[in-house]
Amino acid sequence: MKLLFIRLILRLLSYLPLPILQGLGSMMGITSLKLSKRAGKRVRANLLATGICTEENVDSFALNAAKEWGKTIVETLTIAWQGKAAKCTKIAKQGLNFDKVLAACTGANPVIFLTPHIGNFEIGVKATSAIITHKTFNILYKPTKNPIFNAIMLGGRTETNINPVPTTRHGVVQLLRALKAGEIVGILPDNVASGGDGVWVNFFGKKVFATTLAAKFTLYPGTTTFFAYAKRVKDGFIVDYHPYTPKTSDVAVVVQDLYTMLESIILEVPEQYYWSYDRFRKPAHAPAL
Repeated sequence: MKLLFIRLILRLLSYLPLPILQGLGSMMGITSLKLSKRAGKRVRANLLATGICTEENVDSFALNAAKEWGKTIVETLTIAWQGKAAKCTKIAKQGLNFDKVLAACTGANPVIFLTPHIGNFEIGVKATSAIITHKTFNILYKPTKNPIFNAIMLGGRTETNINPVPTTRHGVVQLLRALKAGEIVGILPDNVASGGDGVWVNFFGKKVFATTLAAKFTLYPGTTTFFAYAKRVKDGFIVDYHPYTPKTSDVAVVVQDLYTMLESIILEVPEQYYWSYDRFRKPAHAPAL
């Protein structure tokens, strides 16, 4: 009953215009930043560590970053996860290098989309999958411990040609099968390696312990890889795609290449990156620097 009620509320909210939804998201982001001292401290520390902000402007920048992340949450719950693929296509216009994406998707070879925490990647995926309907999008996700949110997330992400895949050993096997079948794989490239393999790489001049899964997938034979992200603009979103071709089979080098590209993408819209993530933590299993 509770799940049905929440779904009904979200469905009703989905009929509101995008500016109103984004306004609600901004308020939610500001409230979260002010109520959670831990989150506020982390955002501020991350921004200062990367050199994007100074002590003079970090507080105002953190506030704007919180607004953007609040927008992402509300947009995701009320648009991307409400079966509104047509609305996603309407508000998210295809931008840089989409012609290359279409060309890569016409063949039988697999395509990888690396979707960093920028803008609204959920809307970007829905808008892209609504155009490229002849391939299945296998999107890696991390299940939550909250059964209600998990049900909303799975229901919202699943489409005729979108297949959510959990971050488990079985899920990784599913993604490998999807690559072998010439399908599309979507994966976040900017997570800390909390389990499994990881390597230390430079990120804005600081060390982060990065997961290697995305890098290993880019080395799969015949694969075409793109960074894909939906930047928030005045009237909606622009979905840009940056091609990436590994120049070596050395996984550690590939991971560093991905993070170097990630830096340049973040600098396009730095306030739209997810700065409250514990980016610089050192997992217990990580080797010494």
